[in-house]
Amino acid sequence: MSKLAQGTHIFFLDPNDGSPVVTQLKGVTDFNPGGAPANQIPETTLEDLVYEKSRAGLRVPGAASMTINTDEVTSGHYRVFELSEMPQSPNVWWAVGWSNGTEAPRTGGSVGEVSVDSGGSGYTEVTVTFSAPDDPAGTPAAATAVVSGGEIVSITVTEPGSGYDTAPTVTISDSGSGTGGTATATLGDTVFVLPDSRTWLLFEGYVADFPFNFATDSIVNTDVRVQRSGGLNWKKKA
Repeated sequence: MSKLAQGTHIFFLDPNDGSPVVTQLKGVTDFNPGGAPANQIPETTLEDLVYEKSRAGLRVPGAASMTINTDEVTSGHYRVFELSEMPQSPNVWWAVGWSNGTEAPRTGGSVGEVSVDSGGSGYTEVTVTFSAPDDPAGTPAAATAVVSGGEIVSITVTEPGSGYDTAPTVTISDSGSGTGGTATATLGDTVFVLPDSRTWLLFEGYVADFPFNFATDSIVNTDVRVQRSGGLNWKKKA
């Protein structure tokens, strides 16, 4: 079933000098997350007489755009303006909540790194798991281990997860007879925790422009442009 645009909410994770806070950007009249078209890598040869040939290359993230009815006292407006004026505007996370729910995002910790306390012995195929996030809506972290000579030498975080208040417990298991390996996780960045009671779009980007528009017999508005860094994550409602 199609979804109404009315009831959509825009949030961003304000860096707030190292103590990130969720801020809703109110007064938005339209929003477009932008695309990420793939580069074209030519493969045409002298034998090709009619059509050029090519394959898809790296994707180039575009810019998200939104129009807001600007007011310095309305939630988030002045802060987004400040971000746009920074000499090196930081990448921040943006979350777009669809109209099929009303719950706002929360914040929680992610796993920054995992250090090996004891490499153990006899390992062949290692599985690394983490305890569940403290927030039920959080995403569990994931990691892979590097084994050399039966010993775990390093563990790399492949999915930092979300919703951790404290560093999770790391469990190491092996398909063979490996034993004695232990590791400790430490928390990394504070990130969005997106409740599964509504659909979400999630992306990262910096505020590239915040131009004001003044016209006769109208209200002041702004066409905000957020240059995306990376892809667009579409999280479906449960």
